[in-house]
Amino acid sequence: MSKSSIDERLTELLELADEAKKAGDLSKVGSILKEATQLSPQNEEVRKRWLAVQETGSDGPDALEAVRTYLKTGGEENGRKALQILDQSGSKSWSPHAAAQLLDLLLDGGNELESLDQLTVTFLSRQVEARKYLATKLASHATEVFGRLLKVGDRTFNFVGTVILDDALWDSEEVQRKMQRDVFQLCVATLMEAGVERPAAVMKAIARQLTARPEIIADLIDRDVFDVILEDLDIRSGSYLRSQAVLSTSKLLEVTKEKGEQLFVDFVTRRVKKQMNDDLIVAFSATAAVFPILPAVAARLFMTEGFVQQLVPNLERNSEAAAEGKRKSRKLEQAALELLSAACVDKSCRDAIDKFCSDWLRNLTELREGESRALAALILAKLSEQSADEMTAMLSDLVLNDSQGVQAIEGLAYTSLQPRVKEEICRNQALLKKMVATLETSTMAFSCLTVLSNLTTYRLVLSEEQKKMSQLKAYANVSKPTADDPLDDEKHVTGRCKKVLDVDTVPAITTACRQSTSPAVVASAVRVLLSLSKEQKHRAKMAQQGAIKLLLQIRDRIAKTDKSTAEAAVIERSASHALARLLISVNPAHVFTSALPASSAVSALLPLLSVDSDSEQRDLLPTFEALLALTNLASIEEDTPRDLIVRSVFDKIEDLLFNPNRMIQRATVELVCNLMAAPACVAKFADGSNDSKRRLLILLALTDFEDLATRRAAGGALAALTQWDVAVSAVLSAEDSRGIKALLDLCRDENEEVLHRGLACVLNIVSAPSEVGEKGKKMVKEAGGVNVLKESLKESRTPAILQVGVEVLKKLVRV
Repeated sequence: MSKSSIDERLTELLELADEAKKAGDLSKVGSILKEATQLSPQNEEVRKRWLAVQETGSDGPDALEAVRTYLKTGGEENGRKALQILDQSGSKSWSPHAAAQLLDLLLDGGNELESLDQLTVTFLSRQVEARKYLATKLASHATEVFGRLLKVGDRTFNFVGTVILDDALWDSEEVQRKMQRDVFQLCVATLMEAGVERPAAVMKAIARQLTARPEIIADLIDRDVFDVILEDLDIRSGSYLRSQAVLSTSKLLEVTKEKGEQLFVDFVTRRVKKQMNDDLIVAFSATAAVFPILPAVAARLFMTEGFVQQLVPNLERNSEAAAEGKRKSRKLEQAALELLSAACVDKSCRDAIDKFCSDWLRNLTELREGESRALAALILAKLSEQSADEMTAMLSDLVLNDSQGVQAIEGLAYTSLQPRVKEEICRNQALLKKMVATLETSTMAFSCLTVLSNLTTYRLVLSEEQKKMSQLKAYANVSKPTADDPLDDEKHVTGRCKKVLDVDTVPAITTACRQSTSPAVVASAVRVLLSLSKEQKHRAKMAQQGAIKLLLQIRDRIAKTDKSTAEAAVIERSASHALARLLISVNPAHVFTSALPASSAVSALLPLLSVDSDSEQRDLLPTFEALLALTNLASIEEDTPRDLIVRSVFDKIEDLLFNPNRMIQRATVELVCNLMAAPACVAKFADGSNDSKRRLLILLALTDFEDLATRRAAGGALAALTQWDVAVSAVLSAEDSRGIKALLDLCRDENEEVLHRGLACVLNIVSAPSEVGEKGKKMVKEAGGVNVLKESLKESRTPAILQVGVEVLKKLVRV
């Protein structure tokens, strides 16, 4: 063929390839480009087309074929192969045509196939074109597509919510809003049907819409919607369905306000009036679930004239019916108990329960076994302090010997608020071990941690001013200030902490935090760790059990979530505080490795150098302990921790040098002393700038402090600083010879540790090379240094001090 003929044919083939690509027929595109490549192997336009095909999903045909094979033949191996191909093709964008082909294939497949849900979810999550096509299909055939997605599986159905809430998938806001309303109505209608498939997934979709876009569906919420959602609060529902129904109810009441409150009241009232067991179970279940959400509304319902008075007689009739051979509803009894437990949040409800139900509850604890007994004991624990000892013994027995331990541990969470009960629990090592073992069960982690937190929390230490304010408030309320219980003093709490630590609590807390995403669980875990770490003797054991790594992991988790919430901020600060305590008392070299660098701990501790502005009282303890921990970290051979501290917070450290609290000031000077091993810190005092001169004068002034430890640390910092020639020049350049005078004052100190540091400083000054050293010798002599040193050495018998002193004198008197 002539060149012109080849060019014409190439142009034609490229146009055909573009058309086929636009249509999504990648197989045809490949055939056309093969011919074009044979005509002109080096043609740039042909090469570009090949690259474009690869970028738009050359795996499409392979994936289609693999999915077809799986849908036709089934088989675990075929399913794995199809999933692998889909997963690998996720990095490439598919054409709209290919995405539509595969999604249709998946949605038309047999829902009995085990891997179908996973295949569909993988494809929808990887390919935006698949989600766009799903949006188009929903808009045109909402009911059909909704039903098909629900049949495929829970995870596939979750994409209904993903698609209708993703603005980028819709060309028209009006169409998107219509779809959101249609899907909400389809969800409600589906839950109305008997024997619905995947009710929890449908309820989750409702909860998601109520959370994300409530304004779009608010006018659709009526009595039917309330009935559908509240009915799934039934204690006989699955736990996941019930949890989604609780979330939906919370959002429903939030959106509808007074209208929703009335619909809720009507729902409960209608069912209670029927006096049928099924209706009562639903009514009790719904009210129990709403108590934490709307306690005032639920309490008014509970206190309706005649309700609580007739509750026990009605339940006893249920028992009498069973005695006559009729079927008894255990679930009715359980629902009533859960309602009573939830109602204890309100004082008027507690009083009514105590008056009308307490005898029945005590009978249950004596006659029943299992969940009813535990629930009854829990309610009694909430009602009265007088029965706390008796209830604790019963609850402890239930935890140790009964399979229904959830309510029993929740009951201990109430009774363990009392100091004598805390002591009783800690004396029962078998109970502690059982609770720690139970802690690793995700559903019971929060209750277990609440008990452990009650056992280990130290009494808040009040300043004198705060004590006076507390007394004034008590007088204003016409009540005597309550005396502190001696069983909650520091000695007793520390003893309880030791017993809790001795049953391997830290590894169990690690497991609980790994399994749970609940901020409440993590917050409780951190509170326990902070309390356990207060006693210095506990820290080595905590570190051995993995507490340092756990606390760093908790902080990392918080950093990846929303830190703007007050709860997240408290968790982060408390975790850092616990970490600081541990790092005061352990050798960092034994803890940190390349996989767990010391710099990660430094980053966690630095925020503690700022006092918590949200705290009701100005608590300097976290700052003080963070300074001690950073001082320890700054002592290791690795440079990174020191460099990070100097680079990140030196201005804050400088401010803390002026803190009026003597302990804070001392700890800050000790940190500066250890930081002097970093050239970056030396530069802060000796780079010749006005700021460095000011800092040096501050450090020199600190050598004259009344506090011995502060003088000693300042002397140590200067001894390290003056090992650098530029620092010697800076000291010699201080106005009015203040540098030399301060160093000689150190040499006059009565404390030998301070004296030793002063002698080391002077030795560095007179040993400096060239003109700097000569100037140093001259200034020391002119300041009377020889006599000062001689007098100091007369008072000491310490070989190390005498050795340094003699060396200095030799340099000064040498001709």
